[in-house]
Amino acid sequence: MAAHTPSPATLLLLGLALAGVGLLGSLQGQALAQGLPKPSCPLAVPPSQKLFQPRRIQPNQVQAKNAMGCLSPADAVYGADGCPLRMCGAEAGVIQLPDYNGTPR
Repeated sequence: MAAHTPSPATLLLLGLALAGVGLLGSLQGQALAQGLPKPSCPLAVPPSQKLFQPRRIQPNQVQAKNAMGCLSPADAVYGADGCPLRMCGAEAGVIQLPDYNGTPR
């Protein structure tokens, strides 16, 4: 039986397919090395206010951020994964300013 010699077009298509597989493998490897996108965080605000959802922070920033406490009512307490767990609340970060004569209001 004689050996079949692929046509130049078949060889070209085979080469392109192998190059595509190599490229996909390299992109997958890069995605794994960089970390796959994390799923979005659960809302810490009502769905109607999702524009006010605090941003996710890096997990290695959580301890320092939470140690600072709440800086404003729009601030949040964060979980170990960097997702906001809950909003700080209306009284967070609010300080009583002295009256013009120096006494607190």
